[in-house]
Amino acid sequence: MNHSKYQANVLSIALLAVSVSSATHAADPQLPPEVYGRYAPGGDCTKQPRIIVDKAGVHLDTAAGQRASLPIAVSFTAIGGMNYDGIQIWAWIKHGGKNRYGDDNDPVILTFNAGEKLGALSAERSEPGTERPVALDGPLTSIVQTASFHLCSADGR
Repeated sequence: MNHSKYQANVLSIALLAVSVSSATHAADPQLPPEVYGRYAPGGDCTKQPRIIVDKAGVHLDTAAGQRASLPIAVSFTAIGGMNYDGIQIWAWIKHGGKNRYGDDNDPVILTFNAGEKLGALSAERSEPGTERPVALDGPLTSIVQTASFHLCSADGR
């Protein structure tokens, strides 16, 4: 191989490494405005726990306390597969540090438009059978125990 081809190959590999590194460190996708709103059991926002979703993120309002701007990882195809074209959107709540592989722990999954029903939201433990589940704080425990939410109407009920 001549020197110029060698340099071109090295440059190509370096550019590929930079682009892969940039992609893995890019910000997580955000939830789309279509799922913004207030969610509560039965869609009655006079009840707790409540999950509020807006441009700033996901917020919890529960009898066990409040949590604001929860760190999340969003996916539009994760469970449905690459050819999924339904309306469900999944958001994993990052909580409890890193796992043994160095990835974020994400012990709670929110499914927007759960069961392909517009305005439905489910909250559940992700990977509940793992050998060392991450302990949840009061607000996260509260939403997982309630499990089923619906978008509140404009008048709050």
